[in-house]
Amino acid sequence: MNQKNLSVKLLFLSLLLLSILFTNATIAQTRSRILGVVKDSQNKEALVGVTVMVKGTYLGAATDFDGKFIIINVPVGTYEMQISMIGYTAKTLRGVVVSADRVTSLDIQLDPTTVQGQEVVVTAKADELHKEVSNTQMVVSSDQLQEASGVRQINAFLQKMPGISESNGFLTIRGGSADQTGTMVNGLAYNNAAVGNAETSIPMSAVEQISLLSGGYNAEYGNFRSGLINVTTKSGSQDGYHGTFSYSRNNEHMKRFGDSFYDANNDLLKSFLSPSVGFVGTNTAWADDPYMRSQHIVFPGWISQAKAYNTGKPVNQQAAPYDMFLLANWLHMTVPDYKGLASLSDDMKKTIGYYELSDAQKKAFEDHHMTEEGVDWNFDGGFGGPIPFIGKELGNATFYISNSSTEQYYVMPVVRKSQFSYTTLGTMKAQPTENITITYNGLWKRQQGVSPARPPQGDAPNAGNSGGFMSIDNVRHIATRTESPLKYAYDPPFFPLLDQTTMMHGVTINHVLSPKTFYELSFSYLTIKNDSPIGDNRDSSVINQIGPFPLTELPYGKLQFGSRSVRGTTYPIYLALPGLTFAYGSKEGDLYDRTKTSQARVKFDIASQLDDHHYLKGGFEYNHINMDHNFWEKWNTNAYNAYEFNFQRTPSQTGLYIQDQINYNEIVANVGVRVDYYYNGGGKWPTGDPFNESMFRPQKVDTSLFRYLASGKSYIWDIWEAYDKEHPELEFLQPIKNFLTVSPRIGVSFPITTDSKFYFNYGHFRSNPPYYTMYQYRYRYDKNGLYDMSNPNLEPPRTISYELGVAYNFYENYIMQISGYSKDVTGEAGRVTYKNAAGTLNYNNQANNRYEDIQGLEINISKNDNSWLSGWLNFNYMLKKDGLSGRSLVTDVTINNDQAGLYAGNETKTLPQPELNANITFRSPDDFGPAFLDNHILGGWDLTLFATYSAGDYFTWNPLGKLHYTNNMQWQDYYMLDLKLSKTFNLAGLKTTIFLDISNLLNIKVDQMNNGYAFADATDRSKYLASLHLPMYNSAEYDNLRKANAGYYIGGNDKIGDLRSADKSYIDDPNYNFWLYKQPRDIWFGVRVDF
Repeated sequence: MNQKNLSVKLLFLSLLLLSILFTNATIAQTRSRILGVVKDSQNKEALVGVTVMVKGTYLGAATDFDGKFIIINVPVGTYEMQISMIGYTAKTLRGVVVSADRVTSLDIQLDPTTVQGQEVVVTAKADELHKEVSNTQMVVSSDQLQEASGVRQINAFLQKMPGISESNGFLTIRGGSADQTGTMVNGLAYNNAAVGNAETSIPMSAVEQISLLSGGYNAEYGNFRSGLINVTTKSGSQDGYHGTFSYSRNNEHMKRFGDSFYDANNDLLKSFLSPSVGFVGTNTAWADDPYMRSQHIVFPGWISQAKAYNTGKPVNQQAAPYDMFLLANWLHMTVPDYKGLASLSDDMKKTIGYYELSDAQKKAFEDHHMTEEGVDWNFDGGFGGPIPFIGKELGNATFYISNSSTEQYYVMPVVRKSQFSYTTLGTMKAQPTENITITYNGLWKRQQGVSPARPPQGDAPNAGNSGGFMSIDNVRHIATRTESPLKYAYDPPFFPLLDQTTMMHGVTINHVLSPKTFYELSFSYLTIKNDSPIGDNRDSSVINQIGPFPLTELPYGKLQFGSRSVRGTTYPIYLALPGLTFAYGSKEGDLYDRTKTSQARVKFDIASQLDDHHYLKGGFEYNHINMDHNFWEKWNTNAYNAYEFNFQRTPSQTGLYIQDQINYNEIVANVGVRVDYYYNGGGKWPTGDPFNESMFRPQKVDTSLFRYLASGKSYIWDIWEAYDKEHPELEFLQPIKNFLTVSPRIGVSFPITTDSKFYFNYGHFRSNPPYYTMYQYRYRYDKNGLYDMSNPNLEPPRTISYELGVAYNFYENYIMQISGYSKDVTGEAGRVTYKNAAGTLNYNNQANNRYEDIQGLEINISKNDNSWLSGWLNFNYMLKKDGLSGRSLVTDVTINNDQAGLYAGNETKTLPQPELNANITFRSPDDFGPAFLDNHILGGWDLTLFATYSAGDYFTWNPLGKLHYTNNMQWQDYYMLDLKLSKTFNLAGLKTTIFLDISNLLNIKVDQMNNGYAFADATDRSKYLASLHLPMYNSAEYDNLRKANAGYYIGGNDKIGDLRSADKSYIDDPNYNFWLYKQPRDIWFGVRVDF
């Protein structure tokens, strides 16, 4: 090799290594193997010495005496293979797909020839069964992502897969929690350790393949217990520059059915903003309509409220009822009902002090009006190829860079009406020598949205509570804000702003030691930084004047600490209006989130194809996590109202594994064992005396606390450490424990027939408890003191998983896979309450006292090819129960009694809710039909239909209070139909696709009574259920209830979900019909260009 070239390549290698910091990423298997046999097409005899090469790489092999070949260390992707031998026609196989965690098997036949130099090109037959795979695995190609309807982000597609669901905005697999799911991107772990969730924000234009492992995976994978999302991205090709760019947007619309939340005549506001009701009050306006009175807020009327307000005030400060009515419209960000006002009688207009608003005033109301409509948009593009100018000198170096940028409007507008997300992913790959490949991956992500945490309530920032970003469908956050229902529903800045920046770097060195052995060494570094702006930001400029009320942009903008006086008018605290329970400001609080999580990881793997029967692999990994959790909340200038979550911990996890894939007579066994050492951060924890009142009760502080917390220090921890030094004999702070675990795993797969296989797997899976259950605490100064205390001594929970499955290639490319699984989960973190007899100490802690039993059945039928018809159908059925196995209450009296406080309640059993998904794609070949201007009018059409069904949630309706009577009723089932239609054609030499993507094609009203948002409170829900004429009420057991509640508990054939109508006027509907239905039709238009 030329010395100069070698020097340049080694310099490139050095620069790459130096540019990477050590990080928290794991090496997934982004490389696999190609196995095959080559035979004579005429006599079917094995051919010896045939050369088999993977085109565009240095990878290849020669067949042995049995005609077999093995090529290891093949990166995930789609390849052409060249097969040649003297005396035979050379053959090129196109479309050879290599997938993570799968072996590609080829059966090749060569034709004898006497003329050298001839070559035939054929398309490789896909290996549909993959008989070496002993677990449930789904591989998704980039084409499948592009074809699917309603998919603009990876997680949207994954949720369509069997066993995958969403909980609290995070992906879960087969009944596990969010922290049990892992994501890998080109071998780099992509998880948020502080919040406890897997990340999936990756540009779709970068995706080569996604491999979804939902159980029974090999020993090389550690620290995930439910499943793994393994993403392989493009790295560019040497043959030229290629890319794809797409842009799509939807039509402007409201993301739910019903009246606008900012419509003066909706069910919530009608009582005081409807001109026919608001001035006289609900009791007068609906004097003869008790049902309307029961459906709306009771309000005495602006006439009476103005009279009370004006008492004792000078004339220049007095307000007419009409002024107060207009002020209420302003604070609720609505436009007054001008038509309703105009229709009032002259006497009423005189009574309320009516006057015509000027055009300027009306425009001010229009500009101030909060709207729920918005346009979502999505850009996703990437391109790559050889690195220009110096690529060849660096070893045929290539690159691929991609970006995804999106804006999504919240269902309910808050301090931000929409969320922005920008993700850029770059990959560079080079081969300084034939045996060494170096890959660099870099990811940058910026997300700007809203936090679901409520600072006045001290919400905990984790995946189980209020961590991460507010969901786009944020109705549950609005409906459950705080205190009385919807009290702060019209306070836009109530939920704080949140910005997050993610940076990930990783470098992987792959070195082939011999044709049968290679190793891979990887370093990576991931940082996630949060920032939440604090302080007041309301513009105090007066933009409207109504009677004595000068109006600023309120209630927009936050104003907690400044003066409530505007031009001499002092607004009441919380901007409260007389006669109403709503509040419009002053209690938003500050979320101080400067959390920084750094995750560093190094991993080494070595693999060797020992012979035809053994593929041995082993390695180690070290993961180091630095959590600088600078997070606290307050809602005014008093330290009394501060909640502290500050901590700084550095846990780590070290893993060793060895595994062997054993192949004898087509029976494949994957056998392995994994050993993990969990270092829980060192240091000490206040476990010596859980009833130490002097340390856990409130501490007196002043406002200097805020500066102290902002510096990242923990005031309460300083107190605890000082106390421990003063009283060492008490051992208040005790060393944190570490744990060593061993996890055996085995999987077996063997053919039943040439077109079917049976597989089984069994394994132990461990992962560290969610770090928020280990380190996160909640402490409030001057009041209550300790609310929540985590436990770093938690042992890593264990999942013992069993799976049985069968796969059957029953017709051409049709595959049916049936799998049954069982998961025995023990030692999960559960709540334990510590309470002293005096009642002065009451806080929650964590212990390994929770268990789960999960069983499920999955059926999947798929046809994945590029024919006229392709798609998949899957069915999911799951049973789940959970409970506590230890103590749930410990008191200072019973602390030494192991039996006292044992969990005595019934375990929770979740009844099955079957799910069915179908994704069918109809396509016409590109060259189908007549041609016009080099395009076939009938060719290049794709029509995809996605249908889904899931059974409704079960709930308990037990008005008789029967014992052990649960889950006797069921909310309505969910069903949906989406469509995507696209046409591909050539435009100026570019492959161009225009598409129409419609979610909820039939505009089905999706009932969400099960969430409870449509009910004003528990009484509203009970009245609705009692008003239905249900079959259960036919029983004489309900006679006493019928006597005590006239018109309720009457038997009949009504169903849950029925609403009031002309022939069912007895039904007492939920009070908030604007939250009754969700997911209206959503129409997207887009264009994609490929080159």
